[in-house]
Amino acid sequence: MVRQPGIMNDGFEPFKHNSAGGGNQAPRLHKPVMVKEVIKYLNCAEKPDGVFVDMTVGTGGHAEAILSATSKAILIGIDRDEASLEVASERLAKFGDRVVLIHGDMRDTVRLLKWIGIDKVDGCLIDPGMSLWQVDQERGFSFRIPAQLDMRYDTSQKLTAKDIVNKIPYEELVKMLVMAGERRKKAKDIAQAIITARSQNPIETTEQLAAIVAEAVKSKGRQRIHPATRTFMALRIAVNEETDALEHGIRAALDVLSVGGRIVVLTYQSIEDSIVKRLFKAYSYHTPTTLLSPHFGEEDTQPMLRILTPKPVRPSPSEVRSNRCARGCKLRAAEKVK
Repeated sequence: MVRQPGIMNDGFEPFKHNSAGGGNQAPRLHKPVMVKEVIKYLNCAEKPDGVFVDMTVGTGGHAEAILSATSKAILIGIDRDEASLEVASERLAKFGDRVVLIHGDMRDTVRLLKWIGIDKVDGCLIDPGMSLWQVDQERGFSFRIPAQLDMRYDTSQKLTAKDIVNKIPYEELVKMLVMAGERRKKAKDIAQAIITARSQNPIETTEQLAAIVAEAVKSKGRQRIHPATRTFMALRIAVNEETDALEHGIRAALDVLSVGGRIVVLTYQSIEDSIVKRLFKAYSYHTPTTLLSPHFGEEDTQPMLRILTPKPVRPSPSEVRSNRCARGCKLRAAEKVK
């Protein structure tokens, strides 16, 4: 079924492993969230020889769990971050040719799978956003680590966080911050502070930006989160087109799922969860033309999905205590019925 097991990039050339990808320090591997629930809702127990796609495979945590829970299943892992794929390739090497890792965008899942000879799969997993491993790579994801403002998952793309923070107009800065959950008044203050600062000197580092934001939103009393938290999140989402990728990634997953196949999506922000909830709800009623990807046919009034989680599943209190990354996580799952 899989013609060329291994690791490939989206240009369909062999993906070359580079052991220097994580530097001299041991990588802080991202602990996968809600592993038991993911395995349950993907229905791995009933698909021991199935084909599963981890559309945001990262360093391979969930992929390892899926392969361990199945005896003969094939796992295709897709990710935009080449360095993360290098880590995943080492982590999953023990599974041999049951694994294919591809450097690419989950929005291109249909094309990527067709190239390796796969049209339909039994399960799709999407776990968007950044990992702890990426934070440690000094790409500017965190205001706590001195670095250039980069924030790219795919380092081959041109647009960086530095480009955005130094070039987009005031109104777009405000909109970007509000979408990330910042209050409008605070968003305006931050945007104006950025405009003022960059008119004097380019904003190039995490330290510079964090200081500008903190100065712009000085307030009395203790703050629950660092004042720059939402600004950094907003930039990361914008640089990587995360909301667009999630929406079109879900549509791509529905293209490749077999009838009876399942999709599981983990989200960590309200903006992400609202996208998943909206699409699952729409496809569970009917398949309107406005939601169809080019791969679907004519408008159909029959539901495509059966929602398996009427309310999002949340991690247990014990998991949250042992893994802070699980805080705020929501799992939604659905089964393709036509």
